[in-house]
Amino acid sequence: MAVVVVMMFVAAACSAGTTATTATTAAPATTAAPATTAAPATTATTAVTATTAAPPAEGVAYKIGFVASATGPGSSLGMPETNTAHMLAQQWADGITGPDGVHHALDVIILDSESNPDVGAAAVSRLITEKDVDVLVAGTLSGNALAMAPLAEEAEVPMISMGSARSIIETDGVTRPWIFKTPQENGHSARWQATYLKSQGITSVCYLYENSGFGQDTLNNAKKFFPEAGIKIVFSDTFERSDTEFPQMQGVQSSGCQAVVVGAIPPGASMVTVALRDFVPDLPVIQGHGVCNATFISLAPKATEGVVLPCGRLMVADGLPDNDPQKPVLMKYIADYTAFTGGDPVSTFGGHAWDALQWAYMGLSSLNEGPDLKDRRAGIREYIETNIKDWPGTGGVFNVTADDHLGLKYTGLTFVRVEGGKFVNFPPKDW
Repeated sequence: MAVVVVMMFVAAACSAGTTATTATTAAPATTAAPATTAAPATTATTAVTATTAAPPAEGVAYKIGFVASATGPGSSLGMPETNTAHMLAQQWADGITGPDGVHHALDVIILDSESNPDVGAAAVSRLITEKDVDVLVAGTLSGNALAMAPLAEEAEVPMISMGSARSIIETDGVTRPWIFKTPQENGHSARWQATYLKSQGITSVCYLYENSGFGQDTLNNAKKFFPEAGIKIVFSDTFERSDTEFPQMQGVQSSGCQAVVVGAIPPGASMVTVALRDFVPDLPVIQGHGVCNATFISLAPKATEGVVLPCGRLMVADGLPDNDPQKPVLMKYIADYTAFTGGDPVSTFGGHAWDALQWAYMGLSSLNEGPDLKDRRAGIREYIETNIKDWPGTGGVFNVTADDHLGLKYTGLTFVRVEGGKFVNFPPKDW
């Protein structure tokens, strides 16, 4: 049976008049059909009747809209997400066959938010109103995701965020019905940090965080979980993600704190670590899960050595026991990603995109042919909310419910230390 598959990668550009980039891939060149062999001659006693199965019915083409920070200050997170989207688009080139046997071409439309909330919101708006996407995977940075979420809610399009802040999926403690997210969150990170600090007998810390929605959310969670562990924040201050000079060191030096906790992503998280090593070299530095990528270390290899932090298991996958339910998923993702990119190191952020895109794909795969766009969007939303149960992804084992559109416990993260220029497992028994 010859099957002709068409995969469309749609070129798109953000209508905001910016340089938002749509990574496009030309349709793969068709290859010549394999040479056929002559049918065997029939004999008088074994007549052979060649039969050809009818090709599957072709249904409406499905569309996944994807927006990440491929450029701009969040690119160390958004580029591995974008690479992952391209990788999966290639893996899914055969499209989707629904439970009714109807085949659907799959179009993954990939846009760049430039790490700018306005550009990201414009990209999401275009995907919803002009491209008629079935589902969105969007928002690398929490601030970007928060700008996109109301648009998806108003249009009733399921959106799976790659941003961390809890406020992306909840407002005033109420779950946003159309918004999901896959990254572990700052509350999980703060619980790990508090547990570690308490184990070291540390009762006072300085808290430095980037001036962003993500940074503020890390501080808010530290204020919630640190006091429960008997830890007081005696000094806190912000810095910009692009800063290279840190006058905040004077406050750290004069505060008398026993350790410094940082809530940021690279490059700021790396640069502030360099400053801390220069000004207060004896103070332990504890980072959060926003630095779980090679960029954090490569920007400051000497300063980051010995830094401890909570991080997803993807960064220490090869050291996990074989019975860990995530290990097969993690090892396959690592192999696929490094092969696709020609050797780029993995990061937990690419993993967040992988998890989110898998949810979108599974939601589409659950649909029979027939529903219009509005009902397809509703069906995907319903599928994610009710069917992601005990699902091992790269970020943990997920159990999504109507009240929890993340579905992870804080143990979705593990604890690691930077040693020899890489992340290594650093479990509580070794503290």
